[in-house]
Amino acid sequence: MLYIVGTQKEAKKLKKLLPKKVFVEVMGTAKIIDETYGADRDVFEEDGGYICIVENDTDVTELKTKYEMDLYTTNPEYCTKLSKEWLNVLILCNNEFAITVLLSTKTAVSERFCDDM
Repeated sequence: MLYIVGTQKEAKKLKKLLPKKVFVEVMGTAKIIDETYGADRDVFEEDGGYICIVENDTDVTELKTKYEMDLYTTNPEYCTKLSKEWLNVLILCNNEFAITVLLSTKTAVSERFCDDM
């Protein structure tokens, strides 16, 4: 299932739904965004950004359809390997807005990220 969160308050709801390492990463990123841009912001319209958790190919399609983010053509700022099963992909939209994508390596698109998989 595709999850999109922009604040720590939203992220806490995912604790039992995500692997621990992914949840910790989501919480850490949400904390930084909240502290820098405020926890009461409109995560889609105001500065800061949000976090997407993409677990499967259906989520990749939903991300493209609903949020106009095509992971097959988007060029990330960087990609790091969070674990054997997960990648952390940072997409900068401008100087004050970023989208962090936590991407399962089970997705077909994950092969285009991180050369050392």
